[in-house]
Amino acid sequence: MSRPGGWAGPAWGEPSAAAGSPAQLRRRGGAPTASYRADGGRSEDFLVLAASVGGVSHRLAARRCEDSFGWALPEPGHLALVVADGVGSAGRGGEGAELVVEAACRYLGENGAGGWASARCRGAISEASDALYRAGGQAPAELATTIVVALLRASAGRAEVTLGRVGDSTAFALSPDGEWHELFGASGVGAAGVAPLAGAVTADEGDTAMLVTVTASLPLPSPGPALGAPAGAEADALELVSAELGRGEALVLLTDGAAQPLRDGPTTVAPGLAEALRCGRDGELGPLGLAGAVDFSRRGAHDDRTVLAAWPLGGEG
Repeated sequence: MSRPGGWAGPAWGEPSAAAGSPAQLRRRGGAPTASYRADGGRSEDFLVLAASVGGVSHRLAARRCEDSFGWALPEPGHLALVVADGVGSAGRGGEGAELVVEAACRYLGENGAGGWASARCRGAISEASDALYRAGGQAPAELATTIVVALLRASAGRAEVTLGRVGDSTAFALSPDGEWHELFGASGVGAAGVAPLAGAVTADEGDTAMLVTVTASLPLPSPGPALGAPAGAEADALELVSAELGRGEALVLLTDGAAQPLRDGPTTVAPGLAEALRCGRDGELGPLGLAGAVDFSRRGAHDDRTVLAAWPLGGEG
């Protein structure tokens, strides 16, 4: 794994010439809008590592990182993960991403773990959409953002997982031997080196996974209860899946700035990021090390990137 000069992390594939250049200094900066963010920790039931890195295109244009992440531990054995990617054309998408992560984590952390399944995913995303309407006033679409919410229930080193999303951020299961399995069915079996996880609920047509193109984002067309409607644009925009994690498997949430290079780089980005997360699982790499890996240099991969990973603990191994 080679490292180019300058500011870039490891080179996975052909390095980006722009990635090695220092970031353009913004007129105003601070911790909430930092281009490099990392966090994580360990509880009795879970290990969590997270990193968010501003993309080359934003850093060189003196723009803020428009991704955000968060988690909540409402009760022992239960974990919620949230990632969001502000829509670049929205004007205030980065603010929107922060708002929806905070709103969803607050809702999931303060309401206990009762009904820890699809209804809670819907509730969290509805709460996030409402938050954008409250903050956006007459122009809530200026805060447009994607969102992925994941609910994990751990037991003896395994976990039941329920996920919901609006937009093109996504989630993967990562096996102990480095195989990536996309949970939302956004790519078919074998496409770009990833495949839907066996047992995951995904859109399909016969034996062939459908290519799902997601154009929706929060806020949804109308706030609150519309998310629970049985039909209509609001209901259609929300995708829900469920899966199970085995021992040693990780649930990894990614914004598209990380997910697309992973799909496109089955022999470069996919194994490189898998190795970084394996080191994290084994205690050999912390949040700052993960941020360095997420800041990989790859030609054409210039978008903001967020990786939020969790491993259920306990049981054999």
